[in-house]
Amino acid sequence: MHERGILIRIWFIALLLLVSFCGLGAKLCYLHLSNHSKVTGREYKRTLLGLRGGIYDCNGKQYPMAVSLPARLFYLDPKSVKKEHDVGQIARTVSQHLGLPEAEVQAQFRRTDSRYIKLGYSLDDRVFEALSDPLTISGVGAEEMVIRRYPQGRRMSHVLGFVNNMGVGGAGIEQQYNRYLTGTPGLIEGEKDAGRREIFSRRKVYVPPIAGSDIYLTLDHRIQFEVERAIQEVVEKFDALSGWAIVQHVRTGKILAMASFPDFEPENYTETTLDVWRNNALAIVYEPGSIMKAVTVAAMLNERLATPTTEFEVGEGVWFYAGKPLRDHVYGRVTVSTALKKSSNIACAKMGLRLGAQRLENYLRAFNFGSKLGIELPGEENGILARAKDWDKLKPTRIPIGQGIAVTGLQMINAYSTLANDGRMMRPYLVDRIVSPSGETVFQARPEVIGRPVRPDVARAVREMLTGVTEEGGTGKRAAVPGFSIGGKTGTAQKAVPGGYSSTDYYASFVGFVPAGEPVFSVLVSVERPRPQHTGGFVSAPVFGKIAAATARYLALDPDLPSDEEDGLDAAQP
Repeated sequence: MHERGILIRIWFIALLLLVSFCGLGAKLCYLHLSNHSKVTGREYKRTLLGLRGGIYDCNGKQYPMAVSLPARLFYLDPKSVKKEHDVGQIARTVSQHLGLPEAEVQAQFRRTDSRYIKLGYSLDDRVFEALSDPLTISGVGAEEMVIRRYPQGRRMSHVLGFVNNMGVGGAGIEQQYNRYLTGTPGLIEGEKDAGRREIFSRRKVYVPPIAGSDIYLTLDHRIQFEVERAIQEVVEKFDALSGWAIVQHVRTGKILAMASFPDFEPENYTETTLDVWRNNALAIVYEPGSIMKAVTVAAMLNERLATPTTEFEVGEGVWFYAGKPLRDHVYGRVTVSTALKKSSNIACAKMGLRLGAQRLENYLRAFNFGSKLGIELPGEENGILARAKDWDKLKPTRIPIGQGIAVTGLQMINAYSTLANDGRMMRPYLVDRIVSPSGETVFQARPEVIGRPVRPDVARAVREMLTGVTEEGGTGKRAAVPGFSIGGKTGTAQKAVPGGYSSTDYYASFVGFVPAGEPVFSVLVSVERPRPQHTGGFVSAPVFGKIAAATARYLALDPDLPSDEEDGLDAAQP
């Protein structure tokens, strides 16, 4: 009986082992022979981020203005921290590697309102390794991301713009050329192991990411530095609201520098307001004042209604027309040349009457006032120029002196560059070329003539007259550049306010070109509401001189004045 019980137990154990082996065999057959294409638990899928293209100045890749770098964003899920892990130790590790206060990190672990708490980002692979150690770390995750860096800080901020939190350009070149700059993401598909890592031998799909195209500007960061410094200094010195300046190459139309102040840090664009993001050189529309008089004189000469020696009677400083007075600081009879040199309001107003409303409008539109020039930046304004048929009786006497018409800084400097370029108007541009990741040039800018508003001889005559503006007796002598002849014009315009003009707030401007005989570049400087001084000759002309001198040195231009006259110019510097 006892032996029979032992035998039964043996057979029972044997049967149990047989069933177990059969089950194991069936499982193995299922795993090896069955179709597991619908099983998703081990699928591995990863998107590879395509880097955004870089932005560079005219010197090439040695001076990057904007670049993208691969990084990882680290986040915390407090509920996924394992019981066997020390929260304090995890917090210390996170604090050390991400540079965060330890107490702040520990406070995040105590939160219960979110399972996705952003901690910070890092470009260092060693940080990822330290915060991904499964033996000591849990609750901390990482996502791949691309960060945008601006190595030169605030330099060119209004031209470059910024990239928002969604990775999309939000202003400037970043916005205008977002489709070229944006990279194309890649993809990996395969299987993962128990630790959720990819099994490389079972990778099924690999599509490499494609970086965005690189953009090379016409701007030079060295000239840009001088311009930005000069504009900041004048705005702060005269407690102005803002200021802007442009440097343009006369023969081609390319922009060498463009700056506005106040400026901003593109990497921290959210710390400033929308007004600060605005590129004032394109977006502020203002009455230019006397810098418009050169265009009026050019129209007169082009219509052969006057010569530089033609005289106009300006009286004793006040002239009434259409029941309104126009004041002047010039008296008696003055030539066209003297009227421009001394900035006579009455003489230029009478030139407007001689031209007539329709002809005056035609010339203004030929110089591209009232419409965009099409520069490669968002936010460019048209300016304001009404049709001549809608002008009142007073307008033909006020528009010639820069009132009743509103312009952008870009329009104004392009008009002076046209006079400096023998009457050929070039389209201003600041993108030189776009290069794909493979090295192919997908776009190459070419200088483009967009108009010829005046004859070459007229442009040369006006240039000669504008040289007198910066000489003794002229309104722009503070703009002098040691060693170089210059031509230019001052402008002081009251700010338009509801119901008329401000009696305290002005736009102070100076625009001109260097050298006067054979101009290479032009410069515009405008300052909004400087105080207590407010004239273009006092506020903006010296800034023109600083920028022009620095630009001429950098471009290695040969001085065109003899040494004795050069010394005189040096002494004339404010």
